Amino acid sequence: MVFETSNNYSFDQLTYISEMFDSFGNFLILYDMNGKILNLNNQLSVSLDYSHDELISRHINDFYKPLTGVTIENVFEYLSYTDRKDYRGTFLCRNGIEIPVTTKATRILYEGTDAVLAVSQDVTAELYVEKARNEKFKQLRENLGGVIRAIANAVEARDAYTAGHQQRVSNLARKIAERMDLPPHKIEGIRTAASIHDIGKIAIPSDILSKTNTLLDIEFELIKRHTNVGFHILSTIDFPWPVAAIVFQHHEKIDGSGYPLGLEGDMMLIESKVVCVADVVEAMSTHRPYRPAIGLENSIEMINKFSGIHFEPSVVNACTDLFSKGEINFDNHLIFDLNRNNRVF
Repeated sequence: MVFETSNNYSFDQLTYISEMFDSFGNFLILYDMNGKILNLNNQLSVSLDYSHDELISRHINDFYKPLTGVTIENVFEYLSYTDRKDYRGTFLCRNGIEIPVTTKATRILYEGTDAVLAVSQDVTAELYVEKARNEKFKQLRENLGGVIRAIANAVEARDAYTAGHQQRVSNLARKIAERMDLPPHKIEGIRTAASIHDIGKIAIPSDILSKTNTLLDIEFELIKRHTNVGFHILSTIDFPWPVAAIVFQHHEKIDGSGYPLGLEGDMMLIESKVVCVADVVEAMSTHRPYRPAIGLENSIEMINKFSGIHFEPSVVNACTDLFSKGEINFDNHLIFDLNRNNRVF
């Protein structure tokens, strides 16, 4: 095998290169721009259960299937990217078994013609570990979901007027996060935290939660403590997301006027900013024993009025976009009572 360069190799050097090619631990294969196999190492031929001669001059697609959109037809375009990464694929053995691999490819000049030198690594063991980890995470998520539902039900059993509130906030917060194109891991954390964001109300006397007239200042101060209580409860659970912190911050405002710490701007998690807007929109749109609902449209107008003051503009924009496209609907929960005050918590 000869790689054409400006240097002249001696016979011994060329022999050394060929031996190195054959003894390389990973799978090495060399093919031209039409996909014709020019050379490969013994490791690959033995693993595929073919002789070296059986593979030479065959088309690479007979034995290799890319999984990430890199094909023989576009591989040279792919190799022109300066930020190219490994791509996934499988080698097909004689007995039909597929070997999953990750591949690095390099464009070279071989005997005066363009060619591709691809180095592939068997990732069977890594995929097995990944599959086991994913199955364990799936089971953990199912178990965690049961715990979360039990906690949410315990909170709502003490406060009939907010039955379903946490789930509606969770659904809206998830939609907002998706509209913002947040990473899936953050979206899942937002959905989970929002579904139990009022867990701290379990420590608030039920007569305050169900009070039908104007709340006294001291009563409102007690209610405000639910973020602290929620944080202490949730911080004992090892979530894969910052659930306790999200719950702790979901009544903060970006101008520092929120509670419990008066955080400002980037001091808040983006997850908390999303839950905050979803919580306010749902709360203002639905009836509470101490104040009437103002309706979804008025709630959207309100968050836009305070966009950049109380609420993160990007979150408000995403929520407003959902509303404008009819993807938010709390109509079944709108009950107006003009004898109530308008306090929201």
